Amino acid sequence: MAFQSDEAIQPGSMFRAENGERNGRRIFSGRKHLTFALLILGMFSAIVAAFLFVLSAVVIFEREAEKREISSVSRVFENHKKGLLQEIERYAVSNAAYVNIDTNYSTAWVESRFGGDMAADFSHDLIVLLDRQKKPVFTNSSDSRSALAVEDKIVTGEVKTLVEQIAQSYLLGLETDQSGEIVFAGSLKDISGVVHVDLDGQIALVAAYAIAPDPGGITMVRDRPFVLLSVYPLHEVHLQEILAALSLGNLEVEETIPADMIGIPIQNADNHVLAYLAWRPMAQASRIILASAPILSAALIAILAITLWILWQNFQAARQLARREQEAIHAAKHDALTGLARRDLFYEDAGAVLSSQAEAGGYAAVVYMDVDYLKQTNDAHGHVVGDRLLTMIVAFLQERTRPSDVIGRIGGDEFLLLLTDRASPEELVADVSALSQATNRQLDVDGHHLQASCSLGVALYPHHGDDLSALIRAADVALQRCKSEGRGRYKVFDRVMDDALREHQRMRDELKTALEEDEFVLFYQPLVDAKTEEVTFSEALIRWQHPQRGLLGPDVFLPLAQEDGTINRIGDWVMRRAIADASLWQTAGVTVNVCATQLVEENFVGNVSKLLAEYDLPPERLVMEITESVMMERSETIRGVFADLNELGIAVAIDDFGTGFSSLSYLHEYRFQKMKIDRSFVSRIETDPDAGQIIHTMIGLANVLGMQVVAEGVETEKQRDFLRKANCDYLQGYLFGRPAPLDDATRRSRLIA
Repeated sequence: MAFQSDEAIQPGSMFRAENGERNGRRIFSGRKHLTFALLILGMFSAIVAAFLFVLSAVVIFEREAEKREISSVSRVFENHKKGLLQEIERYAVSNAAYVNIDTNYSTAWVESRFGGDMAADFSHDLIVLLDRQKKPVFTNSSDSRSALAVEDKIVTGEVKTLVEQIAQSYLLGLETDQSGEIVFAGSLKDISGVVHVDLDGQIALVAAYAIAPDPGGITMVRDRPFVLLSVYPLHEVHLQEILAALSLGNLEVEETIPADMIGIPIQNADNHVLAYLAWRPMAQASRIILASAPILSAALIAILAITLWILWQNFQAARQLARREQEAIHAAKHDALTGLARRDLFYEDAGAVLSSQAEAGGYAAVVYMDVDYLKQTNDAHGHVVGDRLLTMIVAFLQERTRPSDVIGRIGGDEFLLLLTDRASPEELVADVSALSQATNRQLDVDGHHLQASCSLGVALYPHHGDDLSALIRAADVALQRCKSEGRGRYKVFDRVMDDALREHQRMRDELKTALEEDEFVLFYQPLVDAKTEEVTFSEALIRWQHPQRGLLGPDVFLPLAQEDGTINRIGDWVMRRAIADASLWQTAGVTVNVCATQLVEENFVGNVSKLLAEYDLPPERLVMEITESVMMERSETIRGVFADLNELGIAVAIDDFGTGFSSLSYLHEYRFQKMKIDRSFVSRIETDPDAGQIIHTMIGLANVLGMQVVAEGVETEKQRDFLRKANCDYLQGYLFGRPAPLDDATRRSRLIA
């Protein structure tokens, strides 16, 4: 039964199945056609949309291009007019032109200068010289135009107005100087100009310039000027001159702008349009697209081509942008001169390499290198030579390092190196020694024989630090020690250096509060008359009464003051205290040491003068001692300060003469009143005959230059007697008194007085 039942229902089931299959195929086919139709419609819509999009984009692009072309043509046209004025300025503005036209009119000179030189040099169609009544007195025309024709056709309307404006500006610019002479003090821009005119249907540029003297210094009269005109019709020759500065295919003068062209108006002074400067725009893609629109296939190809072109341009632009970004990133991270890594990139690369080194084991070193005296090399030979020296030194470094090493330039004359993968600390030191030898030697730099000098501070890993920052700091400490001991060598870091640096920094910090805490004191050492041994001056010598370290000499703390910039404040304190103390003495004066930075302070001499007045100390009782290093500055400011001090009556002494860069030119140039012979010569008087002869020579030189002589460091009677016989004026040294605080010095001064 089940089988028959199955048989009975099979035909209906098959029919329904067939109908269902056909219906399914029909539905599927309808859906397929609908989908295809929608796809076609979508593709068509996409094509139309793409076509319209591309067309609109092209139109927008062309409009922007036309704006740029209009702006460019306007700018070039204006520059062309400025160029015309610059051309005739050479002929209108000169002393010769004024003398031969305004002062004493010379027909021969005018014809030679304007009809010969000017007409030959430039493409003027007409040159006209107007007299003070605006009448043509000279013309030079390519068509032999008469003066009457020129006056009737050209010197009318706007040209006449421009000439009148120039004449009025010229008269306003005339002034009478202190000697009573008339001079032109106005602006050349105000006595020149360009106007557009219509000459019988031909648009022309008329450039005008008043005849004026330059550079001046000649006799002038207060009268209207002669005016030089130059006429440039905008015909083919002149249009080609303008077109040469543009990337256009054509340039024409039209009464109206044709439909296929764009242009700029040529207006007169009343903004009335005379004509248009017109040209065909460079971008005309939209016209091509619209012309090919009737042919669908051509339109599709054009759309596809434009789309591909746009995609390609975008792709190229993206690639170019990416390349420029990479170049910018590279430039930001690498030094332009040497190609080495800058600070940030060096830290990044060196940190990564050092981390790998730590994992692999082995030894590494950070080398902090400073190129010594680079500033002096730049000042003496120029930055080109200095840059060339740097590149040569970098080449030496690269030749003597390994590919695994990292080199970076972190400052103008500073470099960092990370040396890795060495088997032992000894190998690292040997490699650093080789680097030092390579960078410290004679070099021929573009014909200049220079002594390359580099100081290197070295920190070893892991002995002196287990990370990059610690190693760089240690290497920097070693570099500072290296530079303080003479430069041109290398130093390996040790803990003693670090302790010394910390002590150095501690002293600098304490020095900043020493003035506020009133920890400085002045000692005074007498200068005596060589014949009578009477105290005439006392030299002020600063000491630091440190609360923990006791009494410190100037050699301990003044170099620190120069480093951190407090030297001027300390110098001002010494000056005030010394003048105040000297005002308590009856007759003796005081000498004060002054550094170069004090001398160039604003109103230095004025402040000293106020101190003298405040404490009622005569200027002749103050002497300023200057070291020879001050003269090395060769500064006009310092030379002027010396002159002002001398005018006040304050003497200036050159201190420690003979130990620095002494030269006769310095002594003659700066005009010192006193010379202090350094103690190194005085101490050898009894043992070295040459020292005595040198002292005789110095005293003779001082006498020739009108200077008094002070000998320092006199400690024995034999030295005193020798100097007295040598006609030395003043003596200073332990024989006459050691430096003492104010109470002892004051007492001594008063007793002698």
